[in-house]
Amino acid sequence: MSASPFAQAHETLSGLGYSCCPIMAASASHKSAGKIPGRYVSGGWQALDSWTDLRTSPLSGFALGMALKAPCGNIGLIMGTPAGSAPDGTPLHIISIDVDTEDVEAFEDIVRAIPMSPMRTKGRKGFKAFYRAPATIRSRGFDDARIPQGQGLARRLVDVLTGFDTRQAICPPSIHPQTMQPYVWLGEGPVAATALPIFDEGDYERLVETLEQHGYDPEAARQGRGERKPYVPADHAGGDIFDEVKAAALANIGAWVHDVPGLYALRPARGGFECVNTLRDSSSGQPLERRKKNLSIQERGIRDFGSGDTWSALDFVADFCGLTVSEALSWLEDRLPGFNDSDVVIDLSGMVGASTTDPEAGLPAPLRGLGDGPQPKTAPVPVGADAEAVSLALGGATETVSDIPANATHGAGEFPDHLLNVPGLIGEITDWVVATARRPNRAFALAAALLVLGTAAGRKIAGPTDSGTHLYVLALADSGSGKDHALNAVATLLSASGMERHIGKGEFMSHQALFADLMKEPLTLCPMDEFGSFLRKINNRNGSGSEKAITGVLRTAWGKSFATMPSPGWATKASAPIHSPALSVLGAATDRDFYTAIDGADLDNGFLNRFLLIATKARPPSVEPQVSRHVVPSAISDALAAIYNVANPLSRATMHSGGVTEPILTVGWSTPHVKQAFLAFENRMIDRAANQPMLARVSEMAIRLATIRALGMQGVADPVVCMDDLEWSMELATWSAERLITDANEHMSENQTERDRAKVVRVIRAKGTITQRDLCRALTSFKAREIEEITKLLESAELVRIETGPRGGNGRAPKIYTWIGDQ
Repeated sequence: MSASPFAQAHETLSGLGYSCCPIMAASASHKSAGKIPGRYVSGGWQALDSWTDLRTSPLSGFALGMALKAPCGNIGLIMGTPAGSAPDGTPLHIISIDVDTEDVEAFEDIVRAIPMSPMRTKGRKGFKAFYRAPATIRSRGFDDARIPQGQGLARRLVDVLTGFDTRQAICPPSIHPQTMQPYVWLGEGPVAATALPIFDEGDYERLVETLEQHGYDPEAARQGRGERKPYVPADHAGGDIFDEVKAAALANIGAWVHDVPGLYALRPARGGFECVNTLRDSSSGQPLERRKKNLSIQERGIRDFGSGDTWSALDFVADFCGLTVSEALSWLEDRLPGFNDSDVVIDLSGMVGASTTDPEAGLPAPLRGLGDGPQPKTAPVPVGADAEAVSLALGGATETVSDIPANATHGAGEFPDHLLNVPGLIGEITDWVVATARRPNRAFALAAALLVLGTAAGRKIAGPTDSGTHLYVLALADSGSGKDHALNAVATLLSASGMERHIGKGEFMSHQALFADLMKEPLTLCPMDEFGSFLRKINNRNGSGSEKAITGVLRTAWGKSFATMPSPGWATKASAPIHSPALSVLGAATDRDFYTAIDGADLDNGFLNRFLLIATKARPPSVEPQVSRHVVPSAISDALAAIYNVANPLSRATMHSGGVTEPILTVGWSTPHVKQAFLAFENRMIDRAANQPMLARVSEMAIRLATIRALGMQGVADPVVCMDDLEWSMELATWSAERLITDANEHMSENQTERDRAKVVRVIRAKGTITQRDLCRALTSFKAREIEEITKLLESAELVRIETGPRGGNGRAPKIYTWIGDQ
C-alpha cells in the first residue's frame, strides 16, 4: 500500500513549523470526506474530536504513528499556529486566503490586491495563499451580493481563514473529494512558517476595497445583524421567514449546533448547549483548553457571558460559519425540520411545544438517555447556595454553573460516547488497546488505561486532596464483548513499562493471602476475570471465615491513600503494617453473574460503591487488529515509565521496600475556581448520599480520576487538575454510581433472606445498641437460631459489632449488638 498524503507530507510540513492535522480520506463514506479532520479506527474513518488542540500540541507518539498508517488520509495545516513576530513585536500566526471566484477580472484584481506569497496551493478552482497575520485579522467570507442566492450560481469571492475560530487548510498531496485529483503546490511550494509574508490591517483594507468593486456589499452582509442588539425571540405573528427560522432554530438547537465550526468543547447544558467562544481571545490570557465555557446557546437566546455579546440564531451561524445572513438562513433551513421546502407551512407553536415536552429531542443519540434532560458537565454547587456562592464556584460566571439533579437517571443508558475520548496519555493507551483488539471495545480500553496509569503513579503521586490513584474498576458486559483483551492488555502495558512486579493475582483465596500479598507488594494491579464467580464464593453463607473477610480487606485498602493499614496478628506468620497500600482491581464479569453474586450487605457496607463501573451492552464485531498486541509503542511505555520513576533511585528504593509514608509529588489545582468547583460537587454528593449511600464515594472517585487524567495530559512536571479534568471525572464518577444503583435495583430481587436481614438491621440500627434478649423480643417471628445466623453475617460485613456483656444473676453473659454501619 502506498503512503497516504498525510504520511507523505507530514515530516516536511511539520519540520517547517506548521501544525498538521490528519484529514479524513476523500474516499471515506462521510458527507464531508476529504475535508474534515479524522482518524482511522477499527477499519473505518471517524471525525476527529478535539483536533483544535493540535494547534499547540502536535501529534506525537502512538497517535502520530496511527495517523501515518491510516490509509489515504489527507493532510491539513491548522491555521493560527504561532509564526514569529512582526518588526514591532506583534505576535503573528498562520492564516490563508482562499480565492474562489471564477470571474477572470475579479480574480486578477484580487491577486494584485494581496501580497505575493511563495506558498500557494490549488485544488478544484482558484488558489489558496498562506501568510502570517496578527490576531486582529479574523476569519471572514466575502460574497458577490449581485448574484441572487439559491440560483445555483457561485457567489463566494474570497475566504480569509485564520486560527481564531480554528480552521484548517487542505494541502498537497491531498486528494480533492470532488475531482479525486491531488491538490498541487504553486510557486515555490512549502516554505518555513517564519518565511511567509505578513498580511496586516492595511492589506486587509485593500482586499476589502477591491472586493467592493466586484460585488461585495458590506451593508448587505450586515443586513439583519445590526450592532448585535440583545436578542429576544419574536412573539409577533409577522410571517417573516427570518423571524420564523430564528425562533425555530432556538427551539431545536440540537438539529444544527453540532455542524457549526469552531465551537470548542461544545456540550449540553441547562437544556441547551455551552462552549468556548473562539471568535475572541481569552480576557485573562488563558490557553484554549482552560478557558471557561461562557458561550451559552439556549432557547431564550445566545450570549457570551464573558464579553456580553449576544446573537440571534442567524447572526450566530453567519459569524461562526463566515456566511452572510441570507446564506445563514439557507444553512439553517437545510437542517431544521420543515424548512427545506419554501411551500411548507411551519407551525412554530408545535415546534416549541415539542421542545418543552421532549427536551432531549435535539440531542445526538450518544447524549440521549443521560437524564431528564440534557445534562450539564460543569461543577455542581451545594443545595441552597446563593448567587454569590454559585458565582464563586466557577469564577464569577453563574451561567456556567448547574447541577446533576437528584432525580437524574444517568445509569439508564449506554456508556456515554463523549466520555470515551480522553486527550493525552490516557487517550493514547486507549487507542492502542483498541487498535490491538480483535473485538475492539473502547469502554474497556479506557478502563485499562486508567488503571495502568493510576498504578504507575501509585504510592508516589497524590491528588489535590491527598487522594491516591488506585481504583477498583468493574467491567460488565455480555460474553464476547472484549473484556478478555482489556485484562491481557493491562499485563502487557505494565511489563513493557518496567512494572511487571506490580501485576497482581487473578483471585484471592483468603484474607490472609491478600494481606500477605499486600505486605510483599503494596502497589498491585489485579486483572480478575470471572469476578462474579469470585464474589459468589466469598459471599457464600457456607464459605469459610477467611473467604468472607476478603471484602473487609478490600474496603479498607481502597480508603488507605498514603496511610498505614494494620495487618492482623497471626500466631504462625510474621505481621507488619502496610504503608500506603495502592491496590487496584480490574474485575470483569457479565451483568447476571455479578449481580446474582453480590449480597445485600455489599450495598450497605460500602463495598460496591468503591467500584467504578464501566458497563456496556455493545458487542463489537470481530476485526483484524491494526497493530500487534505484543508490542507497546515506546511513546506509551516511556511516558508510563517517566511517571513510575518520578522519584530519585534512593526514594524509590525506600518507597518500594514499604517505607513510604507520604507522597513524593502532589498534583495541585490549576486555579482556586477549580478547587471551589470540586468542593461544591463534594458537598452536593454528601447531601445526596444521605438518602442514597451508593453515592457516598463519588467525589473521592472523581478526584482520583481527575488526578490520573491530569498526569496523562501534563506528565510529572508540576501537574495540576484543570477544569476539563474535573468536569470529565465528575461526570464519569456520577454516571458510574447511578448506573450501579439502577442495575442493582433491576437485578437484585429481595428474597425472604434479604427481607429477614433488613428487619434485623432496622431494629439494631434504630436502637444503636441492643441486648440479645431485647432483640429477640423485638423480632418475635424469628427463631433464635435465625437471629444468630443473621447477626453473624452482619458482623462479618462490619455492620454490627457483637460483644459479651457482664454475667447476670443466672450466670449467663448476654450478647450485645452495636450498629457500626454508619461509621
